[in-house]
Formats: sequence, C-alpha cells, structure tokens
Amino acid sequence: MAHPDSAAPTMAGFLEQIRHRAELPDGAEADRLARASLRALSERLAAGQLYDLAPALPPELREELHRFEGQAVAFEKETFLDQVSGEIDTVDLDVVERRVEAVFAVLLYWIPEEEIEDTVAQLPPDLAEMLRSAGE
Repeated sequence: MAHPDSAAPTMAGFLEQIRHRAELPDGAEADRLARASLRALSERLAAGQLYDLAPALPPELREELHRFEGQAVAFEKETFLDQVSGEIDTVDLDVVERRVEAVFAVLLYWIPEEEIEDTVAQLPPDLAEMLRSAGE
C-alpha cells in the first residue's frame, strides 16, 4: 500500500476520506466514527504502539489514542464493534463493521508501513484480520 509522502493528514482530509469510504452523509458522523474507532483501538493496543501511531493522525485525533490510561484489554471484534456502535448513529453491527473498516482503511493509508505489523500483532485474530482486509 502506498503511503503519503507528507506528514500527518489534515483533519478535514482525514475525515473526508472516512466519510467517502464509509458512505456517510456528513463530516460530523465521520468525526464521531473516527473518534469512537480510535478510542476502542486505544484500549486494545499497548501505550508504546499508540505513541508510534499518533504522528500518523491529524493532531485533533491524537488525543483519542491517549484517553485510555489502563493496560491493553483483550476483547474480540464483536465487543469492539459494540463499543463503537454506542457512539455513532447505528447499532446494526454489520453497518458498524463496514464503517470501522473504512476507518481502518484510512489508518492503513496513513500509518507507516513498519507500524502496521506491530499494530496487527497486538490485536486478537478477528480484529487483526479486519484491519488487514481493510487495506485490500
């Protein structure tokens, strides 16, 4: 996957990519989806990995990676999706999964290649597969 040559994306550009991929009607829902997905992801990854990922995000979203202060928690894809669904406009887990995949696809575009496998390695198999397949 090709990665951008520039520094972190702008918030507007990042959210527009998510809005487009997730087929959302507006940027406000893309913002909620991005933040909810990042918060859920932050609970699953070790602090060191979160610090490695932060520079790839717009500054406005970096704080979402650091809101969770505890140890990484092991939870499966369904729990992850359920957590995200509580913060966006749908509770249909199939829809939530497609939308989270859109966020993952945008993340994969911006995350440095060397960090992708480090991130995947910390996820349970079903979430790891979801992240990998989002980039295809």
